[in-house]
Amino acid sequence: MADAEKELGNTQFKAGNYEQAIVHFSKAIELGATHVLFSNRSACYCGLKKYDEALSDAEKCIEMNASWGKGYGRKGAALHGMANYDAAIAAYEKGLTMEPGLSMLTKGLEDAKAAGSRDQGGLGGLGNIFGQPDVLQKIASNPQTAGYLSDPSFMMKLQMLQQDPSSIGQHLSDQRIMQVMGMLMGVNIQSPDSFAGGAPKEAAQPKKPPEPEPEPEPELTEEEKELKAKKATADAHKEKGNTAYKAKQFDEAIGHYEKAIEVLPEEMSYYNNLAAVKFEQKEYSGCIEKCKKAIEVGRAARADYKVVAKSYARIGNAQKALGNFDDAIRAYEDSLMEDRTPDVEKKLKQMQAEKKKAETNAYVNPELAEAAREEGNALFKEGKYPQAIEKYDDAMKRNPKSHLPYSNRAACYQKLMEWQLALKDADKCVEMEPTFIKGWTRKAGIHFFLKEYHKAMDAYNVVLKLEPENEEAKNGLDLVISKINESSQSGEVDKERQQRAMADPEIQAILGDPQMRSILNEMQTDPKKAQAAMNDPSISEKLQKLIAAGVLQVR
Repeated sequence: MADAEKELGNTQFKAGNYEQAIVHFSKAIELGATHVLFSNRSACYCGLKKYDEALSDAEKCIEMNASWGKGYGRKGAALHGMANYDAAIAAYEKGLTMEPGLSMLTKGLEDAKAAGSRDQGGLGGLGNIFGQPDVLQKIASNPQTAGYLSDPSFMMKLQMLQQDPSSIGQHLSDQRIMQVMGMLMGVNIQSPDSFAGGAPKEAAQPKKPPEPEPEPEPELTEEEKELKAKKATADAHKEKGNTAYKAKQFDEAIGHYEKAIEVLPEEMSYYNNLAAVKFEQKEYSGCIEKCKKAIEVGRAARADYKVVAKSYARIGNAQKALGNFDDAIRAYEDSLMEDRTPDVEKKLKQMQAEKKKAETNAYVNPELAEAAREEGNALFKEGKYPQAIEKYDDAMKRNPKSHLPYSNRAACYQKLMEWQLALKDADKCVEMEPTFIKGWTRKAGIHFFLKEYHKAMDAYNVVLKLEPENEEAKNGLDLVISKINESSQSGEVDKERQQRAMADPEIQAILGDPQMRSILNEMQTDPKKAQAAMNDPSISEKLQKLIAAGVLQVR
């Protein structure tokens, strides 16, 4: 592909289309930079009079091949165009030490010396006039030139001339410079023709650097010619294969790719293309085989790591299609080792998540879950609560939809005095199965122990709603009410209980209600109003909740 772009660049160069030639040479450089390509692009920039870019490419050319004389020729031409004749001469002379007698260098050296001689004899000497100490005063005192001093671009050029009088040749097209120079010399200068006593224009201007010429194609060895011919033939098969592939004519595509491999087996891209067809045909094992061959061939030829990364990524896709999670993950990781791309990173994360999900699903077995729970129950009866918890954990993994292990584990945590863990499991249990009586009574018991009497009441009331004659719930509710009355009438404040209640979102919502705040304030000053408020069922329920929580005391 780099050679093809280079050929297109040479064609455009010969036609004088320097801009388009630069486009092709730049693409060729991206595909495989060589000193010849930088030399060619430097010549294009010279043709466009973009001497800075031409010099940069010439220096890159020399950096890649310091013994190649033409690189110095490109550098000399760029410096000549910049009117830096001494540096141009030095570049040509350096090139001649590498390749003595090279016509490009000898002719360039001759032109640079002639241009430098004319500059020193004429324009460079005239440029010294801008170095006079009173030049600014003279410009300011002349009505025709005074206004130039407020122009930043003029002042910049004036400073350049004061620092380097020999650069006068670069500013002759600026009529302001011409007018000021005439004023300083005391003559009326209308054009560059007036320099040096009316010398002809050609004598006053520096000679343009010679037009650039394209680099001749390096002479190839017989082996290189044979390889180039094979590449062209193989690429022709590849293009036909690509056309068939896009048309979903996969068998035809395979035939062309196999012919390309037969002609040039050292090129990995053909194997990659063949693997892509196998993938489309759902022949995933064949796809993996071709990708591995592509990597093997690419390694031997020191192929671009990005191309190798694509082969690994395709292996990952094929292994994923086969359901081989570990192999797919390994292939994606190998791809990212070669070249990190967002797409492959995303696929790796998805595959890791799918593997975890598959492992979880594979572990699910309701029968084994029940067996593990029964083992936990046996250990619970023996007082081996930590061991029982392990069995209940396993039962949860074996059957994530069952609420029973959560109730059982909550009982273990109660025995171990881990009340918050017990409550968490009890909540999960009734969340999974809202009609499970044992879960609600266990939850009520935990709240009772934590002195969260308002929540214990709520839990027992749920049980009685489900089973109105449930004796455990009736007795539990009576005990809760007794404790609420006892703590309310004692006059003592349980700060720990009150603090937990104040952290309860339900209690916070009641206290945050403006109507309830008003009623609570009135209760402190007017007991009759408090009694009236208690007659409202919704307000009464909220007040009872505050009393049960220990936030409000009634004497």
